[in-house]
Amino acid sequence: MFVKVKCGDLLQQSYYGLVTILHAHNLTGEMKMRQTFFSGIVVVLFALPIYSTEYGQEKSTPLAELDGAFIAAHTVANKLDLESGGPIILLRDGQIVLINDDTETAAQVILSDYNAFKTFAHIPVAIYLLLGPEGTGEIDDQRLIQVRDYHDKLVKVENNFMEIDLSGDNLDRQKNILTKSKRFLEQVMQQRICSSAELRCFTRCMLPMIKENIACAAASQLDAMHAQVMAWKREIPPAKWHKLRVAIKGAVLARDDNLAKQYFERLLRVKGEGMRLTYMELYFPPTPMQTLLATRSVDRGIGNAVFGDPNRMFRDVLADAARAHIKCLKFE
Repeated sequence: MFVKVKCGDLLQQSYYGLVTILHAHNLTGEMKMRQTFFSGIVVVLFALPIYSTEYGQEKSTPLAELDGAFIAAHTVANKLDLESGGPIILLRDGQIVLINDDTETAAQVILSDYNAFKTFAHIPVAIYLLLGPEGTGEIDDQRLIQVRDYHDKLVKVENNFMEIDLSGDNLDRQKNILTKSKRFLEQVMQQRICSSAELRCFTRCMLPMIKENIACAAASQLDAMHAQVMAWKREIPPAKWHKLRVAIKGAVLARDDNLAKQYFERLLRVKGEGMRLTYMELYFPPTPMQTLLATRSVDRGIGNAVFGDPNRMFRDVLADAARAHIKCLKFE
């Protein structure tokens, strides 16, 4: 399923935003501005109060005006580049989006099976986070409540397995992950103790099933993405398709060997980021910089406990599986 919406206003948001502020009392929803060089000059000359306000300055200064003129000129140049640079593909928030001329087409690439594989692979990791980072020793009352709450969530999933859109070995593997995880938590709750050795033994025993889920999740996303990209490729003339540019939004620590980056490197026949391929790191609130520091520390522990590699989480978890699956895809 995908939808098409007009995106001309989206591509021109920065440009029209400047002029809209200057003419707020006269501009109507039906107005169409002339896209000429003279219009760009008007924006450059009259954008100064806007940017001085944005910077929190009460009065503009010659230096601020000069910098504002640069920013406005850059905005106009960006607009012209987007209009003349060919089609663009964006990968963001579980969707792949094609921007072609004045039309935006979006399709889902994160499907229900991907979510199931990911969620069950996270169960042993969540247990490690509840009891880690190196085993809690005796379980206090507060930690026991948290463990019981997570165990209850596993029971609810177990009682509703018919809702999971998997079958055969894939479904059996999820049942196995859940059963072993429940059993481990029940032992912890009964003994009210968990050593580092016991916790690491549990996570390492679950690793083969986690890797299977990782491979299935990677295949699911790549197959959905590839089917849609190839459909778009058939619709767009080759000369125009060769101008395609791609932007990906994803997690900070998944930038290296990112699944989508690997795929589009193969599609575009490029190596790494550059003029045709870029990656936007997604930071999480409320304190992105501190959160990044904490995430690096926590994920180092996950890498050690689950994968036996402290640096494993500092690149896309799906990276290795993606590399293998992309070799099986046909791009011509």
